[in-house]
Amino acid sequence: MLQKGFFMTFNIRFIACTALLALSSLSYAGGASFRISNDTIGGGIDGQIGETDLVAGFEHFYKDESESVNISNINLHTQGQTAVSNLPTTVLLGLEATHMKEGEFKASAVAFGGAVRINLPSTPGLSVETRLHYAPDILAYGDSDEFKRFRAQLNYRVIQSADLSLGYQYLNAGIKDAGDRTFESGYFIGLGMKF
Repeated sequence: MLQKGFFMTFNIRFIACTALLALSSLSYAGGASFRISNDTIGGGIDGQIGETDLVAGFEHFYKDESESVNISNINLHTQGQTAVSNLPTTVLLGLEATHMKEGEFKASAVAFGGAVRINLPSTPGLSVETRLHYAPDILAYGDSDEFKRFRAQLNYRVIQSADLSLGYQYLNAGIKDAGDRTFESGYFIGLGMKF
């Protein structure tokens, strides 16, 4: 007899495959990223939609604990170029729809936020990147009454289409009438690929 976990794993794989197919048919430029630490693995794929400034993506985070943590999101951002202190900067602003599961805890959230990537021309290939999304109670559903995601990383472009990263990530959800739960607060190494 199939267990409940099988259907959850199947649903996550189905959503991921659907998102990948949609992205591949709509986008002409994008990338994939992977992050790993001692007990976590995560990654995502994103791509520009047609000839617009919109970028769509899918991400998944997994943590190996007594009850495994699975956090998936699909996201949509608008992307633009600017400068911060004359440094070339890419800015993303938008939202992500997130689903979280750990044991009996199941929740979803629609979080607003974005990302900033600053290239450091004095050291070719080096960039600093931050990403922040937040969902207040009104946009958190299920067992959650709040959601926060933060990531900061230092990237080094090894070749034209690949970056190595070292960073820190923080994932937290407020639990209705029970405080909050920090799913992750730790360092990671990563790989980013452009295509």
